[in-house]
Amino acid sequence: MADPTREDAQLVVQLAQLGTQMVHPQARGWIWSDAFVSEPKEFGEKYPPGSVEFDYVTGMASWYETIATLWKHGLLDEALLFDWLYVRGMWERLKPILVAMRSNTPQLWENFEALAEAQSRVLVST
Repeated sequence: MADPTREDAQLVVQLAQLGTQMVHPQARGWIWSDAFVSEPKEFGEKYPPGSVEFDYVTGMASWYETIATLWKHGLLDEALLFDWLYVRGMWERLKPILVAMRSNTPQLWENFEALAEAQSRVLVST
């Protein structure tokens, strides 16, 4: 694979900027806090659709899904992407909730999950 280019770097910066639009500034901190609940039923009871916390999770997942979709189609340099984001960690943190959301939409978050699995394979091989 070729080294990342300035164009790759520019895309990463644009995606980081997009993240500030798609994800509330407090979302990441809350997701990694002790207040976060990953068990789907409890999460749904405490943070139903329309709550700020529900939006934190879906906003974060949507941003990762966007990045993962670009990656899936070969539009992001994988080495640069994996050096930038800990995709696997965020997927594992959100996975129980996101997988539970698939009961109505089976393809939901599939690119995010695939990207996390790819990062896991890369981390294991290095």
